[in-house]
Order: sequence, then C-alpha cells, then structure tokens
Amino acid sequence: ELPIVNLKGEATDHDTARKAFNKAVEKLGLAGTKFDAKGNCHEAKDEKTGDLFSFDCSYNNLELSFGKEQSLVTVNDRFKEYIKLFNTELRKDDHIITGFGVQPYYNKCRQDYIESGRYKMLEGYLRKDREWKSYEGFHNFPGFGTFASSTQVQIDVRQDELIDTLNTFSLLEPLKSIIFANSMLSDDLPHLLCSRDMLWEYSTHGINRHNIGSYETVPQTIDEVVDYISSLSAFCCERDDKYIFFYPVPFAEYVKKGTLQGEYYHDGSYHQTSFEPLVKDIDHLRSYKFLDITKRGTIEYRSLCAQPLDQAFAGIAFQTGLVAKLPKLDEILRNDKVIYGHGYSAHELRDLFNRDSLPGFVDPEALRKLLMKITALSYDGLLSRGFGEEKLLLPMCEREDILVSPSRRRINMLRQGHDLTDVIHAYAAV
Repeated sequence: ELPIVNLKGEATDHDTARKAFNKAVEKLGLAGTKFDAKGNCHEAKDEKTGDLFSFDCSYNNLELSFGKEQSLVTVNDRFKEYIKLFNTELRKDDHIITGFGVQPYYNKCRQDYIESGRYKMLEGYLRKDREWKSYEGFHNFPGFGTFASSTQVQIDVRQDELIDTLNTFSLLEPLKSIIFANSMLSDDLPHLLCSRDMLWEYSTHGINRHNIGSYETVPQTIDEVVDYISSLSAFCCERDDKYIFFYPVPFAEYVKKGTLQGEYYHDGSYHQTSFEPLVKDIDHLRSYKFLDITKRGTIEYRSLCAQPLDQAFAGIAFQTGLVAKLPKLDEILRNDKVIYGHGYSAHELRDLFNRDSLPGFVDPEALRKLLMKITALSYDGLLSRGFGEEKLLLPMCEREDILVSPSRRRINMLRQGHDLTDVIHAYAAV
C-alpha cells in the first residue's frame, strides 16, 4: 500500500489518481474486477500473474497485491515496472507515488472512503468511535484508513512450525519497529516514529485487543490457536450483497447469539437492519494482528509501515530470510539481554521503540550489534533459499547506521535543510 501524493502540497486529487490507474490498467491489459457506486474501477487483475491493482480504502492509496511466487526478486521486478508506469502518468498532473506509511499531507487529504459496500462498511464501523465505548479509549483519526499505508507478506507455514514461528516472530516485533518505522503523524504526534500500531489499536478495531497488535500471550498448542481465533471478534458479515457492520462480538459468542442489530450503507446513507449470525460468517472474521494466521495456510506478516520505494521489499526480504533461519533466530532472541530481561514484554517494548527516543535501559551500541547480527542471519537465510533475494536486503546492510529508520532519516533530512518535497522525491526513487 502506497500513498499518492500531490506535489503541490495539497490534497490528493482523486480524478488524477483514477486517471493514472485507468491508463496503467489499459496499458497492461488488466481486467476490471470491482467498481464503485459511480462506475469507477477500483480493482483490476492480471489473470496471468494473479497480480491485483487496487485502491486501498481511498483514492489516496494505491495497493499492489501480487500472486503466489517463490522468488521475491520476481515480484520486486514487477513492482518496479508498475511504479514506473504509474508515476509516468501521475507526474503529468504533479502527483507521485512515494514510500511513506502515512500520507505526508494526511491532514489535507479527503478522508471519505471509496463508495463500495465493503469500504463504506469499514468507514461506518470506524466512525462509530463517536458512539461506542472502549476501555482503552479512541484516537481522533477514524479516517486513518484513507491515509495509512503498510506492507504485508504472506509466507507458507507448516502446522508443525506454526507455534514456533508465532513465538519467535512475536519477540522480533520491537526490533522491526526500530529498523522500519515510517508512519509519522507529524502535525499531531511528532514523537511517534511509527504510528501505525496506535492507529489500529485505538480505533474500533481495538475494542477487542485480540483483534489487533501482537500476541501478549502466544498460543502454545494448536488447540490454543483455535481458541484464540474463536476469541477474535466478528464485526461484519454479508447478507444479500449488503455488507453489515455491528458492535464487535467474540466469534465463539457470536455464533450463539439470536438476532443482532447492525448497519449497512446504501444509496448515500447508513441503514439499520436485523440479522441472524451464521457459522459461515467466519469468512468475514478479520484480524489485524502483526502475525495473522490465514485460511491460505500462511502467516501474514503485517506490522511493517510502507517503505521508501528503493527499499520496498527490504522488510519483506528481512522477514523471509529469518523464516529460513527460525531456530537460530529463536536462540538469539531467547538469550537476548539487550532489550529483554528489563521487565518489559515484547508488546511493551514495541510501544517504547515506536517513539523518537530509545528507553534509557537500552545501550544503543549493543542494540546496533544485535540488529546487525539478526540482519546478517536474514542475509544467510536468503542466500540459502537460492533465488538471489539477498540483494533486496542490501539497502539495509548499506545504511550508515542501522538504527536510522525511514522516519529518523526523514527527520534528519529536514534538520539538514531539505524540505518535505525533497523527502517525498527521495522516497519515490526506485
């Protein structure tokens, strides 16, 4: 997911975004698969590769989803081709796709969701923060889906490796934030280098804490995994081509309910409706966890902000290489004393490391060595896969300081006298 930025420093022009999308779809011969209420195509598919072009929530955000592949190099090559095609069109109207986890002009952009059943359902659900209660409270950005962009990868996992993968990668989450933070709400919360966690956790998605973030208690058996999935809250379903949203209910309780009340969007407004819960509604059970177990037999790794485009696949490669070296990664993290052993859980450390300064108990030099050790392990894992993917990790290996995430680099560039447009162009280079 990547922001489409207006180089004039204004709101993204949705007509410009749609025009570039349509041109790219036409040149590549893709087939339109989804259309909004006004007939605008917002999703198109390449039947040969399985790649999807779409807008994520809003015409501010372009999403590129790729079909199954063994090699990340193959996907990255197609990614660069697509970006060059889109940006050739967008630059004609002073727009550009660039690599940020939050749209740089988020406060100026339109925050209305695409007028389709699913996206208007999501908008209605998130805007219930004005009516519903949460023990944790809500932030003031219910439109965040229109300006937040992230990077996800799904990697096959065998059942006998599932528990070990969840445990080990849960311990890795704080370190990923240090390296890849790139979602600054600079006008509102400049101390947060990575705001993406907060945006999900303190929205209506976070009413049930099991639906978002990290595993504070990681399942230790397959039965516990099933119980955990049952504890996730349902908040939407589909009836007669209508997407209905409702106050979230843990799925194990949901299927035992009688009639429930919900709302759906139609013809410009939301309407009340009653419906009966069905077991098949599990197809709409959506988790926004950092490590999401999917029905495809994969784990979806979804805690990364979108990255500068010349490093778009660095985070994906980093995780893929470590999957290939899971036992060694587990040994490193289990024995770590740099960030662990100071009284903080992985979840608490991730929150601390999302901020603009390291906590006092962390030795920066020791942390740097730990990150370099884990990055080298990932590099070896990519080498062992034999697809040449290790080159995707080079932008990280070549950083002058591995502690300088894209957010920190942005801050440094601005302090050195560059303006935000310079950063936008730098992060758009492929």
